[in-house]
Amino acid sequence: MDFSLSEEQQAVAELANRIMGDRLDMERLMEIESAAEWFDRDLYADLARAGLVGIGLSEAVGGGGLDLIAVGQVLEAQGRHVAPVPLWSGMLAALAVDAFGTDEQRQRDLPGCADGSNLLTVGLQEYLNDDIANPVARVVDGKLVGAKEVVEFAADSAKIVVVAGLDDGTDNGTISGTGLFLVDLSDPGVTMEAGMSTRLQPVHQVSFYGAACEPLGPADGASVQWLADRAVALLCATQVGVVDRALRLAAEYTSVREQFGRPVATFQAVTQRLADQFMHVEAVRLCSCAVLYDLTAGNDASLRLPIAKWYASHWAHDVAHATQHVHGGMGVSVDYPLHRYTLWNKHIECSLGAGTQQLRTLGARLAAG
Repeated sequence: MDFSLSEEQQAVAELANRIMGDRLDMERLMEIESAAEWFDRDLYADLARAGLVGIGLSEAVGGGGLDLIAVGQVLEAQGRHVAPVPLWSGMLAALAVDAFGTDEQRQRDLPGCADGSNLLTVGLQEYLNDDIANPVARVVDGKLVGAKEVVEFAADSAKIVVVAGLDDGTDNGTISGTGLFLVDLSDPGVTMEAGMSTRLQPVHQVSFYGAACEPLGPADGASVQWLADRAVALLCATQVGVVDRALRLAAEYTSVREQFGRPVATFQAVTQRLADQFMHVEAVRLCSCAVLYDLTAGNDASLRLPIAKWYASHWAHDVAHATQHVHGGMGVSVDYPLHRYTLWNKHIECSLGAGTQQLRTLGARLAAG
């Protein structure tokens, strides 16, 4: 397959990298990390003004009308610059409303998402439940009950797109289907408990105690699978940027760091180890490209998705270890960038299922097919 970017997609990638590269340096990252909200609002506003926040939304709601591959380029740029902005969660939620919402819902919520004035987030994960498509959270008589874990930017968002089951209306608790539901986070039936992710990002457990909700399309499971597939694919795209930049940092450092009177990069063991990591980075990139192209083209990506996430978990983990190792003690210094890439790497590795879970998913799908 030819995964070459079109001119439009390449322009998106270049613009996203230029804006983030101009805005973010070590001083700015440390300033944001020391703040409570972990959100570079100035950078987010710049991205919105450039049309990148709404790049995948339809033109009718103020978006760019481009495909998922273009969205993936923005997420890859975010990973490359470890940019603390709500792109993954916000873009996913907005894409879901655009794909499954009514005209009224789309016109009400999405123009603000495109221009950066309105922020949405997603609730996918549940405690001790690693199957997004079979949530414990449920809607009973139009009210949402349950909880979602590791919700990003919940405190900054107006609404949340939640995966939930639809109660069939009987007293036996039978679920008639699963779907997406839009919930106002200011509803009195919503509470949030703050926590912190592996990359030191504030995240929340969001609990729903009979919160009012609006369905996004029918509760037939199709919208849930649609959102889950794109959530994994865009996580993989973000990981491409993370591991690519981490490896480049390692190459740059070992080229100038000397030991025994010569650069560390000239030692065979270091060269071979970084060469192995180059192959891992390219594998993460290839698998991420494959799922983005499949989803954009409407192809069945059910097998490629767990493969891509396995590479973005298992081998990305290896990249993190190797790049830290060749840096020695410098890699964990807070005023040197590498440790941030290691933290982001680990966060993405464990989000929506790490390597072992992906192998179980892949095995089950192969056995069923």
